[in-house]
Amino acid sequence: MRTRTVLNGFMGLAAIMLVGCNSDDPVPQPEISNVILSGGVAKGVINRGNVVAEELDDNGAVIAKVGSAVTGIDGGYRLTVDRTYSGGPIRVTVSADANTEMKCDVPAGCGERADDITDSDNVIDFGEWYKPGNLTMVALVAEAKANDSLVANVTPYTHLAASRAMEAESLDAAGIYNANSEVSNLLGGVDILGTDIVDVTDAYLLRGGSAMEIVYAAFSSAVATLADTSRGSPDINGVLELLSSSFRGGMIIADDESVDDSVISLQEIVDGANSVLGKVGAVGISDTSGKIANVQASIDEAVAAGGNIDPRPSPITGASALARVKSFVRDMRTWGIVIEEETRAERSAFIQQVGMAAMAAGASHEFLTGPAFAGVLDAIKQSFGSIVVNGSLSDYTVGLPEGPQFSAGTITSVGGIISITGAMINGVTVDIAMQLPAHGVTATSFTLGIVSASLRSAATDVELTSGTITLNTAAPYTVNWMPDALSTDLVPPISGGSVDLGMVLTQKLDAMGAPIAAVTFAGDLAATLSGPVEDGYSGSIWATSNSVVMSGSISDTTGNSLDANLVANTTGIGGGVGGFLPFDPFSTGSMGLTFSLQLAGLPEASVNISSSRTGFYESGTMTVAINYGLRQILMDSSYSGMSNFATINATGSITITNQDGVSMVLENDFKISPGSIALNGQMYATVVHLNNGLTKITYTDGTFDIL
Repeated sequence: MRTRTVLNGFMGLAAIMLVGCNSDDPVPQPEISNVILSGGVAKGVINRGNVVAEELDDNGAVIAKVGSAVTGIDGGYRLTVDRTYSGGPIRVTVSADANTEMKCDVPAGCGERADDITDSDNVIDFGEWYKPGNLTMVALVAEAKANDSLVANVTPYTHLAASRAMEAESLDAAGIYNANSEVSNLLGGVDILGTDIVDVTDAYLLRGGSAMEIVYAAFSSAVATLADTSRGSPDINGVLELLSSSFRGGMIIADDESVDDSVISLQEIVDGANSVLGKVGAVGISDTSGKIANVQASIDEAVAAGGNIDPRPSPITGASALARVKSFVRDMRTWGIVIEEETRAERSAFIQQVGMAAMAAGASHEFLTGPAFAGVLDAIKQSFGSIVVNGSLSDYTVGLPEGPQFSAGTITSVGGIISITGAMINGVTVDIAMQLPAHGVTATSFTLGIVSASLRSAATDVELTSGTITLNTAAPYTVNWMPDALSTDLVPPISGGSVDLGMVLTQKLDAMGAPIAAVTFAGDLAATLSGPVEDGYSGSIWATSNSVVMSGSISDTTGNSLDANLVANTTGIGGGVGGFLPFDPFSTGSMGLTFSLQLAGLPEASVNISSSRTGFYESGTMTVAINYGLRQILMDSSYSGMSNFATINATGSITITNQDGVSMVLENDFKISPGSIALNGQMYATVVHLNNGLTKITYTDGTFDIL
């Protein structure tokens, strides 16, 4: 088996989005020195929080204080552990004093202000700083070796894991590993200690955050949405205690339908996370990690089976560092080889087909269906103001005068339903019937109902089976279906709205116009629109899409199919209301694709692929997450440019990690340059690509594996 083939097994999945021997650890150094602890503190972001690191014995008693720090305005801290540290568990405690401030991350706000921060309305709004008063939150680190660099973020969920370990009276390294792993698995596999939290109230930081960071921030913010605000600001200590008591015995109620204030259910946490994402959805942020959907599926399954969720720790969690590294390599071999070999004959062709169809759909949308749909909307807009009263579409001028125009078709309005029949524009045949708002209504928001619609071309067919388009106007508008021919009653500029459609999208030609085994997406599409954005060429004002969700089935004519969910945060897409499909190569933002993978001899795996781009073919990141049972493989890659839709420039890096914190790092030209495998900042293996195409992994105990 060629090593680069193993890696290509993982990267082949990502193409959809981008168009062993046992041994003990090395002998430890006699002095445990140069241990670094760093991380972020958030519930929301905590500024000037007091961080204290203490070594504990196996019973939880404090042996000694081994370090301290103060959080910065971003909630981050960093400290060097004292040389008095002897290798036991470390408790990281964050507390507040009179100078400590916290960002309000509750969508509805954090109550009345009772501190000395100047505020005109005396209300703590979303994104505003306030002083939380009494606050204590902890995280437990199982152990550290000399020269370890440990990430220990402090959040409500690390606090929950610490409470779980204390309740189980398991404060040795194994017990702490298990408690942290249990709570990580409760959140669908989010690493509660190692995943950084992005400030959920800062749109700029959110757009730069990874999919995992965003969903972890949403989960953490969800806790504050459940806090008691009867005394003013949220009682964070109270809700942390309630969360801990709700997880007694390592189980939590899936869905407390009676809304019992004495317990927190997992459904309430998910609802809170969705509430936070709903708040930031206006700036184009949503969950592309697939974690919330996975947790919701676990809740639904648990409710059907009796009501409780018992997240078990991952099986390798408490093993020695080198044992965890070797387990990681075994998983890499298993999944890399199986993905490659099992998908080579069947799924690889389908993946390539889907990728090729996606690129072609982008071209079709940009040059065919997109302009055609925009022309339809323009004609409807003109009909609103009775600019053209003749029913022939050839009398309409849509878009730019020199741009595509209707060569055939009629437009009629009967009983509030406007119909475009037999239309031909830009090589696209269009038939649409839409239910329009009633005559005489004055509003700033109007809903257009799709009765039926089809856009057909040689390359692409789009069938809209049902749905609505909601458009918000920049000023109040009164619907008038009976103006005279000279009316100037024009629709104001569109400033936002949403799209919710049932659709079937079929791609029949590739981007070069050659026939392919037609790939079809059948399902639902939802998008939010924002704006307005002015077209510099025509002067038209358009709403642009900032988030898109597509859920359904992808299939081709040879019998391959895949149920998938795609989420896109499409900041920066241009092209008007007609531009809501996420295929614009000039866009920035992020996408997530989630599907199930069932391969022979292996447990069913949930696969999530997410990517983000900061500019047109400039730079970006990509993540492939494979969750199977209680284990996970996560591949993160970054690149400084793309030569085309499916190829990453040689300048970049790939990091492959698992649920135990083991990471393989390959940098620059990852097919040639050496790499390494590390845990807690220490290297336990080197990765070298051999001339025969295989990869040799050499461990620090002298043993090796060949992939």
